Amino acid sequence: MQQFLLLGLGNPGEQFINTRHNLGADMLTSWIEYMRLRGATVSDVKTHEKFHARVCDIVFGDIAVSVLLPLLFMNESGKVLASYLRYNELQREHIVIVHDDLELPLGAVTFQATGSAHGHNGMRSVHEYIGEKDIPQLRIGIGRPNDATPIDTFVLGVFTPEEKKVLKEKESEIMEKITEVTFPSPHMGERA
Repeated sequence: MQQFLLLGLGNPGEQFINTRHNLGADMLTSWIEYMRLRGATVSDVKTHEKFHARVCDIVFGDIAVSVLLPLLFMNESGKVLASYLRYNELQREHIVIVHDDLELPLGAVTFQATGSAHGHNGMRSVHEYIGEKDIPQLRIGIGRPNDATPIDTFVLGVFTPEEKKVLKEKESEIMEKITEVTFPSPHMGERA
């Protein structure tokens, strides 16, 4: 059985739910239910202190996926991944970090096999803790502020009603993209 890991970046705590910076973790939370509805075997989401994360295991066909939702703040995301890899050996191409991205339009989604953090503090932390940049990323656009709002205020802010509507329209595309990069079998879509 092939093993994959999806790490959804975000900040812990009620005050960060539905903020732009939590889009990675929030979309993976939705994806867990999406996979349940597609017939996958889905475990309960459980807290694992040794990984500093809440974890859900999903099995579909001959692929098992662990979904990690960090209990540490964004700038310590790498600690979550490093802790998981201490107990679970994985090929780097079987790890996908799912996160928000200022450089992409709202709701746009793109897969990046290697490379830059694009200024994202969570990805910077991953690169620092793992000591390499060859970690696949699934980047989900939040766009940039269209006024003088400081970036840190913008990313920690909640989506406007208009933005929520756009994301709702894009959600199935995002769910399919997460599935494609995780389940490369023909009936689930080709790996991007």
